[in-house]
Amino acid sequence: MFSGDEYIENLTDLVDPFVPAASATTKVWETAIKMNRLRRPCAVVFNKDPSGDLGLYVTARRVARELFELSEEGLVVVERGRISWILDRNVIEISDKIRNIPISSKLYEVVNGIYSDECLSLTDDSGNPVGCITEDSLIRVLVRTIPSELRAGDVASSPIETIDLEAPLLEAIGVMVQRGFRRLVVSDKGIVIGVVVMLDIISKVSEAHIKGNPDEVLIGKSISGIGYEEPLFVPEDTSLVSLAKKLLNTRSKCVLVGSPESPAGIITEKDIIRVIMDSLKDQ
Repeated sequence: MFSGDEYIENLTDLVDPFVPAASATTKVWETAIKMNRLRRPCAVVFNKDPSGDLGLYVTARRVARELFELSEEGLVVVERGRISWILDRNVIEISDKIRNIPISSKLYEVVNGIYSDECLSLTDDSGNPVGCITEDSLIRVLVRTIPSELRAGDVASSPIETIDLEAPLLEAIGVMVQRGFRRLVVSDKGIVIGVVVMLDIISKVSEAHIKGNPDEVLIGKSISGIGYEEPLFVPEDTSLVSLAKKLLNTRSKCVLVGSPESPAGIITEKDIIRVIMDSLKDQ
């Protein structure tokens, strides 16, 4: 039986109406562009029912792993024609089984599931998909479970891993793929100036593919050549509830704590979800 009515009436309240859906025969490049347009790191793959009748999904991380093959040294290997071949495949070919969460589940189980995965399929009592729950939709609804006394400095992850603005783009991609990062903080002469996001990279490579040459976005390019998101900085004593709401409105889905000259840490969706999970653990 559903448990969590102190915060929501039903688990359907957590369903994300903006999660992208791609038919099984949609091309990888089309799906990547759609995910970027809706700023979601995953998309549901379907046959006839967009709510997810195949029980499959694809993530930006999976697309990146397929596109950017790494050498033993962790460097991206750009083999001419390979990226176009991947982008022209049907998205079902690189999809994974989505985790189902019954509508009768406890709220904590859902939050724990989202902490482990990026997307869950909510199913009714007959096992049919109702919709998808994402990090974004979960935080928007459950932000009120965050203890009011918590501050940004209490949960920020540090030290921040950064990469220089003029570093090769392929180096940044290699770090993100190897470490499983969705984003990487960019610095220039020791000062933080932005955040490069994998969702943007795979979308721009896909757009270049449409024009006939995705390799030109990557080879010989620096981070400054592809662009980055402006960072959002907050003081360490910022309320975590207030910060969580701001985080959801950023394109990079992260907030930096401190200042560009002296960054103290970074907070992402996973940090917020961990706090929500801890607040529900004993309830």
